[in-house]
Amino acid sequence: MKSIRNIFFLLLLAMLGCQNDKKENLKIEKSVERNSEENKIVQLKGHYNAEEDIWENPDPAFDNRISFDKRLYATFYKLDQEGEILGVGLINKKGNVIAQPIYSSVTIDSLQNDIFQVGNSQNKYGLVNKEGVEISKPQFDFIYLGKDMDSLETELGIIKVSKNGKKGYINRKGEVVIPAQYYNLSLMGKNLVMFEKTFPTNQEGSVSTRWGIMDFNQKVIKDAIFGYPDKLKNGKVTLVVAGNTYTDKGNTYATPGEAYTFYEDGRMEKQ
Repeated sequence: MKSIRNIFFLLLLAMLGCQNDKKENLKIEKSVERNSEENKIVQLKGHYNAEEDIWENPDPAFDNRISFDKRLYATFYKLDQEGEILGVGLINKKGNVIAQPIYSSVTIDSLQNDIFQVGNSQNKYGLVNKEGVEISKPQFDFIYLGKDMDSLETELGIIKVSKNGKKGYINRKGEVVIPAQYYNLSLMGKNLVMFEKTFPTNQEGSVSTRWGIMDFNQKVIKDAIFGYPDKLKNGKVTLVVAGNTYTDKGNTYATPGEAYTFYEDGRMEKQ
């Protein structure tokens, strides 16, 4: 009986220790947030040199010649006393700090002058807008900006992201449109998107991919039966149902599928 009481007492101490650790970690996180807010930089010292297209900065805490390279924005470095880089930030030609120098990387894309990709030391990426708001903390493995963006994505104001090998969409406020839980996604038009699923074809682990159709609420309109994605044109699109697959002498083959006309209201007609 005494040993049972001792075990209970040790478990109680362990639980209290875990709670104290959590409280201490929370204190540290809140402290970091307060310090980050207190140390927030609004304006870099110096002036813009139009002839050389650089920001000339006299403060040794940052690099002193910040090049814009014919762009609207420029990345700059925060430095320690030995000149080692502590973080990367972003400014405009007025010296206004758009992204705080707390990141490991900041990407300026000439096609996207209102939103910027920022990265941390764990190679995770997020977004900062031109007002200096971090709309998405670094959390994604890849963000499809610039040339990687679909024209429909640009038109609809949404951005494809990748996390743990799965794809999703966020909007320009950083809000989740479709969670990153699909092998791949391709916009069709309006509020319709095609999603990719994989299917095993044999016991050796070979897989085939097929595409289905859903709306932005993830309501499935058509199951994953199509061989490839495509976009609506004038309210319709031709899609081919994936054929059956079979294995012969270790090789996997697919039989041809049938073509259908898919309409934006969900109807399908065999061609």
